[in-house]
Amino acid sequence: MAKVSILMPACNVEKFIDECMKSVISQTLEDIEIICVNDGSKDSTGEILDLYARKDPRVHIVHKPNSGYGHSMNVALDLAEGEYIGIVETDDYVSEDMFEQLYNMAKDNDADVVKANYYRYISKPEPQNTFFEVLKPYNHYDEVFSPKEYKNIMRVAPCIWSGIYRRKMLIENNVRFNETPGASYQDTSFAFKVWTSAERVYLTKEAYLHYRVDNENSSVKSGAKVFCLCDEYREMEKYLEENPEKKECFEILKNALKYESYRWNLERLSFGYKYAFLLEMRKEYLKAEEANTLDKDYFSEQNWNNLQRIMHEMDRYYLEECSKVCGIYKTPEDMAQALQQKEAELDDLKHQFHDMENSKSFKAGRIITAIPRRVREIISRK
Repeated sequence: MAKVSILMPACNVEKFIDECMKSVISQTLEDIEIICVNDGSKDSTGEILDLYARKDPRVHIVHKPNSGYGHSMNVALDLAEGEYIGIVETDDYVSEDMFEQLYNMAKDNDADVVKANYYRYISKPEPQNTFFEVLKPYNHYDEVFSPKEYKNIMRVAPCIWSGIYRRKMLIENNVRFNETPGASYQDTSFAFKVWTSAERVYLTKEAYLHYRVDNENSSVKSGAKVFCLCDEYREMEKYLEENPEKKECFEILKNALKYESYRWNLERLSFGYKYAFLLEMRKEYLKAEEANTLDKDYFSEQNWNNLQRIMHEMDRYYLEECSKVCGIYKTPEDMAQALQQKEAELDDLKHQFHDMENSKSFKAGRIITAIPRRVREIISRK
């Protein structure tokens, strides 16, 4: 049995895959297996992976039709035989001692999860790595703890590729990826399942993974990904329903985490997308309020107040948020012209419907009828 199975999903990454593969096969920890899943790439990604497999018997390649990140990761998980699982996304690369260091920490501390910080990497105009201390707020370096006792760790960004996971823990707790086709953020529910399942977690201040932030083809940058987070939280809710003890421990926290994720998503959206997403957000939180699974103590005062407004005076909240943006315009005519440009985004949204149809929370007719009405209300109030 290998010490670490490294799972590497790949789709149309011919520009980056060589750098990534070189960093993985050069690991100082030699007792590893490398499972690469070519998810229907249309470029030369598959051919490049085959070259590495012919040179290194530790490299195993799966070629399959495109079915999305979640399914690719589950295919790799099913094939893995290592004691621990590591994840490297194939537009990133890793320091040569990453898996040796993480594995030694895991063994020394009998850890289910070992998690590190990472580097933010840009390749142009000159290569630059910046240390990013994502774990700093949690102040639990170099000690073992349980997420059940220190739930705040669940607020950390998923960054599932910056750590390793005991494979036995994943199997025993049915920790797998959500397989929504065409979706993004599928690390979100995976990370949540990991934290609810781990008994022994170890954090290190060190960083080993170099996370590329200048890949314009990254799926999370697509406008079609408006509702993917909703699907991830539905997956979490399903998981908690299947595990009543975990639901009792983590349900209320999950709803607080959801607000933070949804708020981040809301901030990045334009006018039209924003209103559609608020509709879904309001519906979900009214349901949580009715189920008595919201607790003010899990929210900051500002977040709690904003959530109340979204639930109980959403239209006014939406108009005020849009007005903050539109306040930069000197006249209603200036604003109307800008809004016409924004409404062009609706055409793009219509073209993206076929991607969104897989999102359980998306209602196409609703967004098309609601958005223009709400946007024009802003103009009429000027």
